[in-house]
Amino acid sequence: MNYLKSPIFYMGNKYDLLPELLPRFPRKEEVETFIDLFGGSGTVSLNVPYDNIIYNELNDNIVELLSMLKNNTSEDIINHIEKRIKEFDLPKLSCDVRVSHYTEELKQKSNENYLKFRQFYNSQQNKDYKDLFTLTFFSFCNLIRFNSKNEFNMPFGNRCFLEEHKNIIEIANKILNNKNIKFKNMDAFNLLESIKENNNIFIYLDPPYSNTTAIYNESRAFGGWTVEEDLKLFAELDRLNNLGVKWCMSNVLENKGKSNNHIKEWAIGGGYEIIYLEDKNYASLGKGNANSLEIMIVNYETPYKKYNIFDFI
Repeated sequence: MNYLKSPIFYMGNKYDLLPELLPRFPRKEEVETFIDLFGGSGTVSLNVPYDNIIYNELNDNIVELLSMLKNNTSEDIINHIEKRIKEFDLPKLSCDVRVSHYTEELKQKSNENYLKFRQFYNSQQNKDYKDLFTLTFFSFCNLIRFNSKNEFNMPFGNRCFLEEHKNIIEIANKILNNKNIKFKNMDAFNLLESIKENNNIFIYLDPPYSNTTAIYNESRAFGGWTVEEDLKLFAELDRLNNLGVKWCMSNVLENKGKSNNHIKEWAIGGGYEIIYLEDKNYASLGKGNANSLEIMIVNYETPYKKYNIFDFI
């Protein structure tokens, strides 16, 4: 089964779980509009087969990155990245060589050049999101994070722009331009509350996990999710269920010895199906952290149809 990795490196992407998630989504012919409520890197939106997609993300920087990927040609994006690499003398390596093999002097030089480029981006009044995109290929673990001033603040990560990245950009650009996808930068609750009738809507939501402290869940990163937000979300999902709107939520029941009993109690009380997913043992830099018990909760009878995203480009 072929799935596409998003070119955007953002916390919590569900790429590893796509083989379990997508086959359980409603069939294409049953869905008029698909809503990716906490869209993040766009991994799910890129891989679903639906004709009409609403991608929503609270972090406007991430929304702008995906819009940039759709509204520019892949050739223009790649040329811009290579231009900045040359202009700021960023690491230029082949796929089988790592920056870690550089001498300490060259590592220091690469770090200094990266910081100059980061400052160049942060000082822009009208942000060129191709520059932010370029930065992510060189940041620590390719992560995206912003401080309270909305400045990109990830340190240099001994990374580089690889040939494989070009291929991912080209495919993502093609898929985005072949989809009827609308980008929204809304509070998730406001978007849910705007839904007053069914209209064959299917919602996928992967909210911040209330018992984790990853970057995506920090207040400075447009997060700060707590159990109170969980309970408010559950009430909205109950309301949508009564309207006949189908939804699927990813979450964790356990993480590092902590249990989310309120999630299980709500799902059982509402008569929703809890599907236990394979334990991927996510690393501490990934969403959910290690030793987490990943689940999906659905309010519909799940099919099991395998989609191949490359059938839709």
